[in-house]
Amino acid sequence: MASKFRLRRIFKPLVKSVARILSKIGVTPNLATFIMFCFSILSFVALVCFSNLFLFSIFVFITGFLDGVDGAIARIKERTTLFGGFFDSVMDRMSEFVIFFALLIYSWNSLLWGIIDMKFIIFISFFGSIMISYLRSRAEVFFKGDFDFGLMARSERLFYLVITMIFANFYEYFNEFLFIFMLLVLATAIFRYFKIAKLLKAYEKEN
Repeated sequence: MASKFRLRRIFKPLVKSVARILSKIGVTPNLATFIMFCFSILSFVALVCFSNLFLFSIFVFITGFLDGVDGAIARIKERTTLFGGFFDSVMDRMSEFVIFFALLIYSWNSLLWGIIDMKFIIFISFFGSIMISYLRSRAEVFFKGDFDFGLMARSERLFYLVITMIFANFYEYFNEFLFIFMLLVLATAIFRYFKIAKLLKAYEKEN
């Protein structure tokens, strides 16, 4: 079972309040999902075109926040659909790709400690992030429940980038923060893999 300290649970009251306001002015769940993706594009523009880590962080935060709003609107309006879930999942992956692509371009010629290419670090981080989401989706094929195991789920990944990139905007350590991010993401993916594998093996023994 996922931790009760997940950011999506901590921010749940605020997400619900915003969802109620947006639903009253006619924003549909799919439109909210699309707006979320648009803010990821804005984060890309802020970082790649203006090299502004602070604006990048703000737009990433809004992207992560709106990721929960679309589902809340669907529940409020009782308009939960299979397509909505599919569209949300696709836009989540696309928005994450856009954010990582922005980081990749921004740090294209950077080296960590003068030896480690930042392109490698960002690539591994993106790969780990995709695997975290993939492992959860595969587990849900076999079991019912919440398989959001591990520290760096999507909300936590985006929030980590928000906090550290704001700090990096004023005090540097951009490369170091992303290196730690890579380690945390990989650790989460590995932990999630073995946790789900253990559940599958236990299920097979019982059946």
